[in-house]
Amino acid sequence: MNNQNLKSKLQQFRYNDDVVSPKKSISNQISKVTKVHTVKKKLKSVKPQNEIATRSSSSQSYPDLQPSLTKDQILLFVGYNPGVESSVRQHHYAHFTNSFWKLFNESQLFIKVVNRIEPDYIDKNIKEDELLKDIMKDGKSSLKPHHDFDIIKYKIGFTDLVLRCTKTAQELSLQEKLDNIPRLIDEFNYSNTSYIILIGKGIWEMFIKYMTNELNIKKFKLTKLNFTWGEQEINQGERLIEEVRMYNIILKNLKAKIDNKQVKIFVFPNTSGLVTSLKHHEKLALWNDLVSVI
Repeated sequence: MNNQNLKSKLQQFRYNDDVVSPKKSISNQISKVTKVHTVKKKLKSVKPQNEIATRSSSSQSYPDLQPSLTKDQILLFVGYNPGVESSVRQHHYAHFTNSFWKLFNESQLFIKVVNRIEPDYIDKNIKEDELLKDIMKDGKSSLKPHHDFDIIKYKIGFTDLVLRCTKTAQELSLQEKLDNIPRLIDEFNYSNTSYIILIGKGIWEMFIKYMTNELNIKKFKLTKLNFTWGEQEINQGERLIEEVRMYNIILKNLKAKIDNKQVKIFVFPNTSGLVTSLKHHEKLALWNDLVSVI
């Protein structure tokens, strides 16, 4: 899909056409990346009429939370769908009990990403870059929800499996979630993202469900034998058990839909305060693993 067709399809976004050239200093290019603005028009494919009819009146009053995308991104975080607090504040992972920004800061992921764009960029530009001054405190990042759209400037973006807000995830039907997978793949391809981080196993399950439907694979599910937290990779070996072999097929076919053949897909535990399946230090270890490979 070329850029023109994608822009036509994704009418609810105003993407930035600027690409940071490796031949140009980021200090000349970085100011050209603009904040993604919210607009009212939505993709028809992600709001089927039967879904609109079944929305509860309580969630209709909350606005959708739009993605933040640019070209040649380094990181793209994918959440499940906006909660009420994120919708009201119009920022990702905005509820005070959500540990997303705490993990982001403790892992020092921000510093690793910015210095990947241009070595020592922070040290060189901290005096002139007002956003950096706001983010960096005593040599460490101190990002908060209100920084989410601003840091697209540093090639860090956000989106969700479903863009509309609900009070609970149970308000989303299986069909609505599956209908949004092609939209996400289009976003991966437009942004040419290097690292895709899914915040929640449930999002990955929707990708798996979508691919098994497409490949006509019956009765497949994620288990301890074929799934582990972190990067999702093809399992190597000549004599793999059936569910691992099928997982390889699914992952290979999904990655074939993504234009960036070097893309790495990570699945992290949900950072919501309601999800306590892993302890904080276990989640942080996964974030540190991501930092180590960037």
